[in-house]
Amino acid sequence: MRDFWRTSDGPERGNTPDWVLPFLAVDTEWFNGRAESQSSGSTGTPKTFAFAPESVVAAANATALHFGLTVSDDGQPISAWSALPSTGIGGRMMWWRTRILNWSLTQSRPAVAPRVPPAPGGKPYDFAVATPQQASALAESNQLSAFRTLLLGGAAVSSTQESEILKAAKRAGCSIRLGFGMTETLTHIATRELGQATFLPLSGVTWDIAEDGGLILNAPDRGVRKLRTRDAVRPSVDAKTGRNGFCWLGRLDDVINTGGLKVHPADLERRIAAWVSPLIGLRRWYIAGRPHPTLGMQVTMIVEGDAVKNLELALMDRLSQVHPHPDRPRAVLWMAAFEETETGKIRRL
Repeated sequence: MRDFWRTSDGPERGNTPDWVLPFLAVDTEWFNGRAESQSSGSTGTPKTFAFAPESVVAAANATALHFGLTVSDDGQPISAWSALPSTGIGGRMMWWRTRILNWSLTQSRPAVAPRVPPAPGGKPYDFAVATPQQASALAESNQLSAFRTLLLGGAAVSSTQESEILKAAKRAGCSIRLGFGMTETLTHIATRELGQATFLPLSGVTWDIAEDGGLILNAPDRGVRKLRTRDAVRPSVDAKTGRNGFCWLGRLDDVINTGGLKVHPADLERRIAAWVSPLIGLRRWYIAGRPHPTLGMQVTMIVEGDAVKNLELALMDRLSQVHPHPDRPRAVLWMAAFEETETGKIRRL
């Protein structure tokens, strides 16, 4: 079963590295007609999903069509790269996708800052996947030039992070898109270009918006029918292509009702990031609601690190000037360190 993949450790190492064994177990299950994966648990208790093989095939074909990955420029199999772990749907789907589409996969050891070996033939990999955290590390280590197309997923990308990755990608000549999906949809059902707001659905995917503003998904070929999500969206038009899609506002569960005003934290984070980033530097932060005696909930900025009173005052003063809207943060809460899921997602309080 080694005809379609290789590891970044190289065949000269002899025996298969221990970290590769879970991937081989996934591959064996696929040949036995089984395709399963567990959700990350970032939005609730982790669940195990079992997929029909034809649903996995449909998802793989939709990705190939969406990215134009039918044949490599030199007539060789599509070269792919991944450093995602085998525990999540992203890493598993990359192996299933490679098997189904007859690609050539290089699997690097899963790590926050992965090492990318040269692709077969010395050309950039045709397609690669990574988490936003891994993409930041790849940008900092000048490895983005190793890819023609890089798909991000598994976690949200902050505005500051997106800006830095996009700058590095342009220098490297790498096209990067952010996927929107979940375990039960077999990863991405839509993607957006970094720097753009509109997610464009893949082939075979339709969507609608429920009364509460939540996204409803249909992808019959994947076994997804009228899946009601807890993701708040609004219709949007892609600025480059003119195609219709949707803009992600955040999770319905995260909506802050402050004095009767409903605030979507993720949407607010994007709108104020340009003013916050110069002040806050590399500190991670997010928006959440905290109990308030008169407002019910108060829009609060949660910042990672030790408390710095002068910085707190500067943030509140700056936002009151440039974003004098009722939805702006009115307080700062400091946390020594954010909790994370196994896939690197921040566990929001």
